Amino acid sequence: MTPHMCSVVRCLLAALILGQVQAELDFNNDLENSQKFKSIPTTVKTYENDTVQLPCTLNTPFRYVRWHRDDVALVDSRHPELPPPDRIMLWPNGSLQVANVQSSDTGDYYCEMNSDSGHVVQQHAIEVQLAPQVLIEPSDLTEQRIGAIFEVVCEAQGVPQPVITWRLNGNVIQPQSNTGNRQSLILEIKSRNQAGLIECVASNGVGEPAVANVYLHVLFSPEVSIPQPVVYTKLGSRAHLECIVEAAPAATVKWFHHGLPVALGAHSTTHESELQTNRSVDHYVNAVRHMLVVKSVRNADMGQYECRASNQISVKSGSVELTGRPMPCLFKINPGTQSSTSHVLVWQTESLLPIMEFKLKFRQIPSNNVTRQVRTNWTELTIPAQATNGLIYITTYTLHGLQPASLYEVSVLARNSFGWSDNSKIVRFATGGEVELPNYSTESELQDDFTEEDFHNEITQRSEVLSASMMFNSGSVNGRGGISAFIYSLCLINILRLIS
Repeated sequence: MTPHMCSVVRCLLAALILGQVQAELDFNNDLENSQKFKSIPTTVKTYENDTVQLPCTLNTPFRYVRWHRDDVALVDSRHPELPPPDRIMLWPNGSLQVANVQSSDTGDYYCEMNSDSGHVVQQHAIEVQLAPQVLIEPSDLTEQRIGAIFEVVCEAQGVPQPVITWRLNGNVIQPQSNTGNRQSLILEIKSRNQAGLIECVASNGVGEPAVANVYLHVLFSPEVSIPQPVVYTKLGSRAHLECIVEAAPAATVKWFHHGLPVALGAHSTTHESELQTNRSVDHYVNAVRHMLVVKSVRNADMGQYECRASNQISVKSGSVELTGRPMPCLFKINPGTQSSTSHVLVWQTESLLPIMEFKLKFRQIPSNNVTRQVRTNWTELTIPAQATNGLIYITTYTLHGLQPASLYEVSVLARNSFGWSDNSKIVRFATGGEVELPNYSTESELQDDFTEEDFHNEITQRSEVLSASMMFNSGSVNGRGGISAFIYSLCLINILRLIS
């Protein structure tokens, strides 16, 4: 007989014997049989590549011992000629050794012994601990619009069963469903701020937690911001109009003037510069500065411009005004001493063209110690502007004939050849004497409670141009002409008060 035939016969014989062993195996493991074992049932929790020994000893000598895992026969001491499976060794005392354990070694192990006292079986177990593994779907990257609802599924494997947690940009969030080793995270996209890294983390105490992730990119309509809503200029100057657009996907920007597309060429050009140059998977938003350059401003170039941005989601726009009007005036705090019936006002503005005049508006308002909370009508003064060498105009003006211990509010505008500036912020001031001023500040910002149209409606025929009461750059009255003008102002204000 050839060596190959001998090997085949040996394998058949082993299969026949082990099959017979399995058929004869007795699973009785009652209390009486358990009391005959010196060893106790053991569940060994171990890791891959470790060596495990399962004990199996009796209180009395045994005739033979045999082992099997689940329904697979492993070794029988009555047949030493049959080699045990790889990594399996039977010790003389009946214990079983499993070397270099693998996940496939997980299962129930049965030790069957025969002695003078009878036939008994003891059960053991090996549980091979496995570090977690995790899969996520979708993976890598997903793009979703605002308003969309989408699902991320995470599946984890490991022994023991891993616990799954979810994180969005490092913050733990709760899933909507949990079935065994499979979890779903359902997100409703309400804002672009939900964009970021979604992580599924699986941990079971074995090794390091497993992490799988997907980047969420939120697609949204363009967001247009205008750094300088009003651009002040003069004829012949070079003007720059700017808007910043953030969008995903990237937006296309066009400029309009009075509703018509701006003709680009020798007179007007556009430039773009991306604010986020190191674009990456987590910095995907396209943020671009768009610049419209008018090389030499003409009269026809003045007015409102629209920066219109569009992408696949929507169209949004912002407005920029190109104007030659003066900038809004700003009141400055006057550190000087004020009298009980007058107040010195100081304001500043800037204009690229000469300022012709100012319009000062003031009125008395009730203080907290006044029962009847009624505001008087606005009084308007026209004040000629003084020449200046630069673009900055600083004007000092004294209001006379005021009520002592009273509270007033004031606003001012400036005019050049292009028209009136916007209203300054309204400020409050108090004349000398006992007056209660809650949250008083010489430059407190108040809500502008009137429009230009309302203002002109409130000005009555009593409101004359009180140019005679002007006192420039000084709080005193000098000369006979100045005294006459001062007396005239007081008389006129008193007459108007009596009429009201």
